[in-house]
Amino acid sequence: MCIVRNGLKSLPSMRLCPALAFLLLLLPAWAQPNAAASSSEGTVTFRFVWNDGIPWQKYSIAVEPDGRTRFDGIPAPDENTSQPDPFQQDFIMSDANRRTVAELARKLDAFRGDYDSHLKKIAQTGSKTLEYRSATVQGSTTYNYSQNADVQQLTHLFQGIATTMDYGRRLAFQYRFDKLGMDERLKQLEDLQASHGVEELQIIAPMLRKIWNDPNLMNISRESARRLLVTIEPPANPAQNPAR
Repeated sequence: MCIVRNGLKSLPSMRLCPALAFLLLLLPAWAQPNAAASSSEGTVTFRFVWNDGIPWQKYSIAVEPDGRTRFDGIPAPDENTSQPDPFQQDFIMSDANRRTVAELARKLDAFRGDYDSHLKKIAQTGSKTLEYRSATVQGSTTYNYSQNADVQQLTHLFQGIATTMDYGRRLAFQYRFDKLGMDERLKQLEDLQASHGVEELQIIAPMLRKIWNDPNLMNISRESARRLLVTIEPPANPAQNPAR
């Protein structure tokens, strides 16, 4: 034990404390990697703009280093409304996708480069921007179509999230006003999930649980919702045992 008298260690006590002194010297080294990683991480944002875009004319998805994510979108007009209201939703991105976004942002040098293909015979599919912002690094790149595999992977991921958001808002509308039409919408969602056309399906899990737990809905719709929930939630989840 180290004995301190009048603020000073006695010489015998100081000889007994080399291990403690060594540990104290190591503490800054242990803390440094995490602090450095935290300070180097930034926000990754994907932006899409296209007046002819369906189902979204404009949207952005901003991913914070801890996985907190915000979606802001302007839907395209449809049969239900000629001027849809803006749509916003916050969620926590899955760890796997959060890591993918961070790793690809680093691999692409924080998007500091020209990744557009510049091919003349490529159809217009909307302006897309990948943006990185941290305390020390800023970068962005805008493209219509990119031949870079990493940019393609990020684009597919963010567009999959936008598709999930669209189906979530449409299912919420149909649950209120068009329950008979939900069957077809849910079948489409199942097909999209099977083909990896949607991402972060847990975002709309509350809506899917609501459908599954509603005994007044057609059984075929409820079963579609149940199958989707099974892929994103543990089997023991209460959603697996709806009230009859």
